[in-house]
Amino acid sequence: MKRTYVPGITDVIVVSDPEEIRTVSAEARFDRDFAGPLPILNWRRIRRMLHVFSVGGNRYPTMQPRPNARRAEAQDELWRRLNLKAEEVKRGPAELEPLADWVRGIGSEEKIGALVQQSVGRLFVPTFTATDESWRAARIVLEAAGSSNILKMFWWRVIGKLERAKALLASMVNGDLAGVNGVSVALHHVVDGLRKMRGIVANPKRRSSMTADEVVDECLFAPNSVVRQAKISGEVGGCPFRRGSLFILKLGSASKGAANRDLVFLNQSWSRCPAEKWVPALLEGVWVRTLATLRDPKAN
Repeated sequence: MKRTYVPGITDVIVVSDPEEIRTVSAEARFDRDFAGPLPILNWRRIRRMLHVFSVGGNRYPTMQPRPNARRAEAQDELWRRLNLKAEEVKRGPAELEPLADWVRGIGSEEKIGALVQQSVGRLFVPTFTATDESWRAARIVLEAAGSSNILKMFWWRVIGKLERAKALLASMVNGDLAGVNGVSVALHHVVDGLRKMRGIVANPKRRSSMTADEVVDECLFAPNSVVRQAKISGEVGGCPFRRGSLFILKLGSASKGAANRDLVFLNQSWSRCPAEKWVPALLEGVWVRTLATLRDPKAN
């Protein structure tokens, strides 16, 4: 762990060790309450984060605290629902053909965004139809989440660009906040995975030498980082912290390698991603369908 602490200014602890991430993500001392009083830079970081990941003042589920019973109930219900879909999707049903077609190399690089957004959106609304506009909206949310351009983000706020993007996506999933998160944030990790898979398919030697499990493992991408806030003062992993300290869990780097793949979805934590089984199943299903059609062009 690496702590940056200036009293009244900043108090941030970066966690990159997989075991330390598991500890912080599991313990009740660390949560997503995001309450003050806080050092000024902590407050600014949280304020911006909650602005990006909320719609109409309502936080995305990934920003809601552990004790929120409604969040926990909805998270578990979605987890069960997606698990039921996972067994079918991993067999490569016909609905995955557009994704498999793209992985085979057909279609522009940009096309995959809307294809994935539609697949994710239909988990919430069966008739969800992605458009160039809805994909641009998701790109806007992604850029706002990672941008360090203060002037650009201020201008976006003045003209309401980010709010319009989120409002559009919310309207397409009937206001379901988990759905908004899916079609604005979570889908980008699936897009990254399918881009990786397209590269594997384009290399005949790699394509023929890898098992489905190996391909799925290589094509899983975690968020670069997630944030937790200390509810009390204490110590963890030899690092002291204060109430309000921000913990930045570096999932992107820590989740590399099969032994740490649980960190992609934090599936040992209270905040586990409801799609922890569905996303690997989707990747496997696309791989299965891609190879089947490469062997037999008439397979559909």
